[in-house]
Amino acid sequence: MKKRSNLTLVLAVFLIAAIMLSKQFLPSAAPDTVADTGTETTIHFIDVGQGDASLIVSGDSAVLIDGGKQSAGDAVVDYLSRHGIADLDAVIATHPHEDHIGGLVDVFEAFDVKSVYLSDEAMDTRIYEKLLDAIDEEGIEPEFPDIGDTIPLGESGGVFTVLAPGPNSRDTYGNDPNTWSLVLRLDASGCSALFTGDTTTRVEQDMIKNTLSLLDCNVLKVAHHGSRTASSAEFLEAVSPEFAVISYEKGNSYGLPDEEVFERLEPIGTEIFETAKHGSVVLTMANGEVGVAS
Repeated sequence: MKKRSNLTLVLAVFLIAAIMLSKQFLPSAAPDTVADTGTETTIHFIDVGQGDASLIVSGDSAVLIDGGKQSAGDAVVDYLSRHGIADLDAVIATHPHEDHIGGLVDVFEAFDVKSVYLSDEAMDTRIYEKLLDAIDEEGIEPEFPDIGDTIPLGESGGVFTVLAPGPNSRDTYGNDPNTWSLVLRLDASGCSALFTGDTTTRVEQDMIKNTLSLLDCNVLKVAHHGSRTASSAEFLEAVSPEFAVISYEKGNSYGLPDEEVFERLEPIGTEIFETAKHGSVVLTMANGEVGVAS
């Protein structure tokens, strides 16, 4: 009886562990169950110079991922206003680097925002404190999503699924803020897109190991402005995007994007857009097809 009791306890422990692992690594709603509602979804990769800002619009719903540098704030606000955005269902800051969060301060001042999602790690910088103050002034309690958590694209039926980096990312990956970047898969209008922040090859390897089936996407926002510290050949093959967008400023002091990233994308047959060359890039997703807006 005692052995049977011990066996039961062991089985219970394994069952609990399995449930926890499934919650950590699998989305609460599988992306292939997301219906194509017939509503067109538009992704705007806004030209903010050396930084990132992506606006996703579907029907009356809109979500902004990152907002460029603080100096780009006015440009982001103007872009959203010109495209008819009155409020935002969510703002997502992938990680606390200034070229991703700086412009969001102006966004909070200009628009009503319903919800905010942040990476689980912070930086002790003036711009990050300004961002937190702006969020607080809006009366919003920010959320810190984990792997497998989902974020709705408003009422459109579209959904973002968090693929990385997981809780306590500083403990897992160290003090490089790029590794703390939220990586998000969007499923909407029968298509998919991957937003990678400034993630790194180390995090990519973990996604390949833990969420491989969720990496294959139509559209890729190339990580870290085309740096070779990300976009490994194995990762790009897993994503196999039809379209890839690299956001950067021409003549930037980092020498980005790196040529190796183009050499890894080209054999896959990916059509590559660069904000430094093409300006803001707008892709449309509808009825399972991705197109380039005219």
